[in-house]
Amino acid sequence: MVKKVVVLGGAGGMGSVAVKDLALNGAFDDIVIADANEEAAKQLVSEIGNHNVSVAQIDVSNEAALTQLLEDATVVLNFIGPFYKFGPIVIRAAIKTNTHYVDICDDYDAAEAILAMDHDAKQAGITVLTGMGTSPGITNVFARMGMDELDVTEEIDTIWVMGAAETGTAVLYHVFHGGSGQVPGFAHGQRTMITPFSDSDSLTVKFPKPLGDVTVYDIGHPEPITIPHFFPNVQKVTNKGALLPPKVIETFKNLIQLGFGSEERMTIDNQTKVSPRDFIVKYLQANPDLLEIDNPFGFGGLKVIVKGKKDGETVSYVYTTVSNESTGESTGVPAAFGAELIATGQVSEHGVIAPEVLDPTIVLRALGNRKQLNKSVNSTGIIIEKVLADGSVETIKAGRSIK
Repeated sequence: MVKKVVVLGGAGGMGSVAVKDLALNGAFDDIVIADANEEAAKQLVSEIGNHNVSVAQIDVSNEAALTQLLEDATVVLNFIGPFYKFGPIVIRAAIKTNTHYVDICDDYDAAEAILAMDHDAKQAGITVLTGMGTSPGITNVFARMGMDELDVTEEIDTIWVMGAAETGTAVLYHVFHGGSGQVPGFAHGQRTMITPFSDSDSLTVKFPKPLGDVTVYDIGHPEPITIPHFFPNVQKVTNKGALLPPKVIETFKNLIQLGFGSEERMTIDNQTKVSPRDFIVKYLQANPDLLEIDNPFGFGGLKVIVKGKKDGETVSYVYTTVSNESTGESTGVPAAFGAELIATGQVSEHGVIAPEVLDPTIVLRALGNRKQLNKSVNSTGIIIEKVLADGSVETIKAGRSIK
């Protein structure tokens, strides 16, 4: 049977990495770069030089055209954000065409909407794997690793740090969306509402050099939505993040406090309507110096802290990694691998699932064994620590020093 993957947004920053990774690792017979920017997609095909890669121009808001595109696809891999707008649209088309679906959804409300499509996905006999990126994605896999070690899991903190702010439209919209107003959290075994970027709920965590101590803040994200959904006995789940250097977070916090996160459209010059969020995204893109972007990749990191009981004792498992991978690499590659898992039958569950449902051993071993697009990545690998009730730390896996 021919295995075909359609990569929506495949010519973009993250989608293009996924396409290159898919072409390099060879699990699909047919890879379609589906993008509104046909010229960029054709340029990518030229760069790859693989006869299995082709182009389709698509506007995903045109559901009839999208449905037609997916008719003979095994999997659709969706990189088109913001996901609170486009995720459900693509999944509806996938359900109509009985096409498996994978995305990197990092919007909390989109995650809730996607989970609500579980029944329809099961009826269609398809797998919908949502949030298969970095955070969510690898953070969820680390969380599952910790849960598997414990007898009882009580609390999970998922933490991400981006080494430098990026000015892609979807990234900026995501930060303002997850950082504005009240967003869902999960505490005391139930859904709560929290204030993003609150100093009172911030947490300072230690990363290996060159990151060091980083203060991270709550933000609206899928981890506190999906992890309790699939593991309802967990009492608390957070997602906290930071953009470096620290001035970047302060800039976003100030802009949100001034109301620039609002989507309410206002009339300018008696005719033009624009929301503060739309304006500030365009303004930041035109003035990247405001975000102090000296190096568009820099170093970033993940840390997941899983606390609970083992043999009656309070224990925490801590998973940490630091690398200079670009966001495209750290997000696009797990998503590409997720599509391969489904296409090759290594994931058989139908309905909506998230990365914490997957076997972490399979995921991490396979990611480590993939042919690498960027062989110059500088990474600690996974550092695993066990923290006992008295605060003493046992290093289970030391990782590597950053060169």
